[in-house]
Amino acid sequence: MFRRLSRLRAIVFAGCAILAAAPLWAVPAAAKIITFKETGVGFPIEAPDAWRVKVIDRGVEISSPDKAVTIQVEATDAANVGSVVESYYSFLRKQGVKIRQQIDKRKNVIGGVDVILMDIQATFAGGPTVVKLMMTDPRPQERKGLFIGYWASPRGDQKHEDIVTGIMTDLLRP
Repeated sequence: MFRRLSRLRAIVFAGCAILAAAPLWAVPAAAKIITFKETGVGFPIEAPDAWRVKVIDRGVEISSPDKAVTIQVEATDAANVGSVVESYYSFLRKQGVKIRQQIDKRKNVIGGVDVILMDIQATFAGGPTVVKLMMTDPRPQERKGLFIGYWASPRGDQKHEDIVTGIMTDLLRP
């Protein structure tokens, strides 16, 4: 009987030790799932719980907790792309970002959908900053495409690269 209790205590102790140590293991971070429906077909966007998600006029704004990365996702159609881009430039200017006229623009096909990618040369607080714009055509059965505005500090761009890649994978889904 004593051996059985000792074994049971050992098992319980080992189980408690495992549970106590669990936070030290690589446990996936809690995440929130946003269902983006503005294009006409809802699809999920996953963001870590610590990141802020704010509803904006035509979509959502997702920001890192340290405010080093901001992603704006909006639904748009060909007729409104100009006003969406100008609205995003206005947002950047209000934040103190200075945009240069030189833009590296290229087209790509991701998941069978045409995507325009733009790297914008810009500065913030006297130093370089990362500004990118992406626009997609509507996917089959969607009535609108996506406008994605990305703004980050160079350090934040590197620090949050894996999270941003996950968010972009959700957005530029096939």
